[in-house]
Amino acid sequence: MEILEIRRYGADTAVVVTRGEVVKGAPKKLGKLATYTLVREADGQWRIAAVQKTKHKGLMEAVSFKFQPATKPAAH
Repeated sequence: MEILEIRRYGADTAVVVTRGEVVKGAPKKLGKLATYTLVREADGQWRIAAVQKTKHKGLMEAVSFKFQPATKPAAH
């Protein structure tokens, strides 16, 4: 798994975008995107509040970033 971006929304909320793959052995490419919404609870621990996973489609991602450049993650 590779972390592409972490966005903080206040002191106790963050959105983390990752790219990864689950396979036997080393993956040829990281083809799935996951977006995690994290919240820090009263005990100080970060917990996953929600997860959304999507299969990576490079062509559609490139088109999306072309027309909506602000949606492109900071990391590659």
